[in-house]
Amino acid sequence: MSDDPFLVVYGAPLVGVLLVAVGIAGGVMGGYSVVQSELGLCGDPSIHVASEATTAQYAGPDGPSLRRLSVEELSDGERAAFRRALDAPMREAEIRGETPHLDAFRAGVLVSYDGGQRYVTLSSLNRCVDASPLLLPLGVVAILVGAGGVLVPPLYRRLEAFESR
Repeated sequence: MSDDPFLVVYGAPLVGVLLVAVGIAGGVMGGYSVVQSELGLCGDPSIHVASEATTAQYAGPDGPSLRRLSVEELSDGERAAFRRALDAPMREAEIRGETPHLDAFRAGVLVSYDGGQRYVTLSSLNRCVDASPLLLPLGVVAILVGAGGVLVPPLYRRLEAFESR
């Protein structure tokens, strides 16, 4: 055992494990980038409608200077998401449809409705991951090569035992 070369016993398995780890990450990202749009995992941004108490902090005289919109100015999808978020327990809803006020939501906006107003901000943009689909096959190759690197010491010992016969 002490005659085994250092690189074969320790170096090859270390590089193999690192290749397996990188291969898993690449394979997952590459595979996810291929199927995410078909599974509906990206595309619709979400808004958060703040409570009345939080809105009072933003709308007060000491609050930041925010853009103000009325609920009628919102697009149909934005308006529907605003209404759904008001009734939702977490006060969040996805915007399905056009979002002409996306930049306003990103910065935070005060939306006036039914005699009151609410602070609305973007809670999630849900963009698709831009990863090359080539990462999936490269990840699989890295995993296979890494597994080979992990198996080098036992294979080396077996070949060495075979030679000594």
